[in-house]
Amino acid sequence: MKKSIIFPLIALALSIVLSPPDTAAQKSQSADVLLGAALHQEEVEGNLEAAIETYKKLLAEFPGNRPLAAQAQLHLGFCYEKLGEAQAKEARAAYERVVHDFADQAEIVAQARVRLAALAGTAGASGSSTLAVRRVWAGADVTGKVSPDGRFLSFTDWDSENIAIRDLATGQNRLLTDTGNLAGSGGGWAEYSVPSPDNKNVAYAWHSDGSYNLCVVGFDGSKPRVLRAAGNGVLDLLPLAWSPDGRQLLAEFVKTDNTRDMMLVAVADGSAKLLKAVGKDLSPGGVFSPDGRYVAWATKEGLSLFDLQSGTELPLIPDRSNHSVLGWAPDGKHILFSSERSGSADAWLIAVAGGKALGEPVFVKKEWGFKPMGFTRSGAFFYAVNNNVWDVQIAELDWASGNVVSPPQPAFRRGNTRAPDWSPDGRLLAAVDAREPKQAVIIRSMDTGEERELRVGERTIAGARSGLRWTPDGKAVVVPESEYKNLIRIDVQTGQVTSLMPLPALVDCSFEFSRDGNIVFYVRTLVPPDVNAARLVARDLRSGRETVVIEKRGLFAGVVSPDGQRLLIAMWEGPSQVLLVMPAAGGEARELVRVDGEKETPFWGSPSWTPDGRYVAFLKGVKGKTPNQWELWRVAAEGGEPQRIGLIPAHFHDARLHPDGRRVAISDVKVDFEVWVMENFLPPLKVAK
Repeated sequence: MKKSIIFPLIALALSIVLSPPDTAAQKSQSADVLLGAALHQEEVEGNLEAAIETYKKLLAEFPGNRPLAAQAQLHLGFCYEKLGEAQAKEARAAYERVVHDFADQAEIVAQARVRLAALAGTAGASGSSTLAVRRVWAGADVTGKVSPDGRFLSFTDWDSENIAIRDLATGQNRLLTDTGNLAGSGGGWAEYSVPSPDNKNVAYAWHSDGSYNLCVVGFDGSKPRVLRAAGNGVLDLLPLAWSPDGRQLLAEFVKTDNTRDMMLVAVADGSAKLLKAVGKDLSPGGVFSPDGRYVAWATKEGLSLFDLQSGTELPLIPDRSNHSVLGWAPDGKHILFSSERSGSADAWLIAVAGGKALGEPVFVKKEWGFKPMGFTRSGAFFYAVNNNVWDVQIAELDWASGNVVSPPQPAFRRGNTRAPDWSPDGRLLAAVDAREPKQAVIIRSMDTGEERELRVGERTIAGARSGLRWTPDGKAVVVPESEYKNLIRIDVQTGQVTSLMPLPALVDCSFEFSRDGNIVFYVRTLVPPDVNAARLVARDLRSGRETVVIEKRGLFAGVVSPDGQRLLIAMWEGPSQVLLVMPAAGGEARELVRVDGEKETPFWGSPSWTPDGRYVAFLKGVKGKTPNQWELWRVAAEGGEPQRIGLIPAHFHDARLHPDGRRVAISDVKVDFEVWVMENFLPPLKVAK
């Protein structure tokens, strides 16, 4: 809002505070403006003491305006709660008065009851020994964190690709940015958000032109600012945590060589200080101690503390049980962490003092979740639960008529399978079992229905969007290892796991074999400043020699034709997506399909050839469906109008055609994330100063 508008409104509000009007209509208008002034003091200026006085004035002068009086009484509670533990008693009293005095204002009373329940949980956390867990948001985006006062969650609104906050009391969402545009020209999106300690700002990563910039935006929706931009060898800047004083951000810098640095970034000017060069190891995460002296993080050696005063790293729990730091309790005396020390990823609590562990870890909860979302000042811990269920299905198609003969049916007896691929002779179907922490590959015989499991040992298969491919000789399956460090080969007869080839930095997860199996084609992104450009690279597995087949801005997939003579190229071109065909040995590319991203929903994943090489099959989004749904299309390899086949499960990926040309295996996924809170598990809580 422009200053020319704001100042007259404030002047009007102040004049009403000083000179209450006489008529009923004027009184109603005065109450509205007075409430607006109080809300401005509370939510924009952050002047809670002034807001409290204005809310009290509204209650004293306009008790008959019950809707506005109820709002004023509720916001009195909000203000007292924001002031911290010292005002918790006043906050409870304010909420109790809402419930007692304004029973006719059902929505306001409901919000007050939610806050009373949360404050009751705070009291329990200070003395109860009974752990309590409850769900606070179903169908959630879980890329953000909880605000320290427990009122809001930051998240990415994927309908608009913008940063938003969710009011946990009302369930209402509010956008903080407005430039998200995933498919459009100059598009970008927000992710990895963290609210500030004073509940006034959100730090987040903004993806644009192939990189993540580190940005900050106010809760009031003020103009976002780029705190630090990618470049100079840094590809992504990802916020992890605010320092307790709000002056610095712990951030992970991912460099173009796929190494990581843990950095402190000054919020005032974006200057950065190196804490630790992590190399190519997994991200250690990180949280600040409430006094701001330490950062706790996890490495492959165990849990450790980084002393910000001395610049030294101190081992806290030196064992290799696959740890991760979940949060530092607000009393400063306990760290909540995840560990597989008992065989599964469970939550444990360790007492700390002076940079050292005190005693043995205490078990808290079995299989706590999959993503920490932060502690509140009251000691409640928020976390995300992943209920996504993948399911490989098989359908039968008639390519001659372009129709679906039989609808999709489950391919495996077990649930949660993904990334299917047929053996070259079509007698076996392989997929990744997504249920296990370490994961496995499942092989099904299409003749007998028998299913076998191939474990990958201590390795981990890469995430849900990664592919699985059979080697052309049918003797093994190949999958990308976690973090895309290697392609690993699994012998389907012996189960032996070996490294097939290393994957360089900035490699896409899609890969394909040449017809003889001696060449692997994969997509490699270029380094800044032109990070949106990519190369399709052919690697000779015998010599290790690599050849650039084609370099295009926006290129993301390359697929070899059944005869090995042609390549199918998928790429972005501005807001549009394009399919091209070119000779496998290199040469001129010819356009097959163009999907206008401004008018249509783009296609998803890698396209594929029909076994006879006559057609190209691809997935295209269904316009207007949220979340996106996808249907199967085909186009003649020589060109022509695309033809819709149909086949629309709820949300599917990875269409892989059987060698007989009639069956297709797809990965259907039912997306379901939830946010939960865990309370009453900490020792008596005394918040650190």
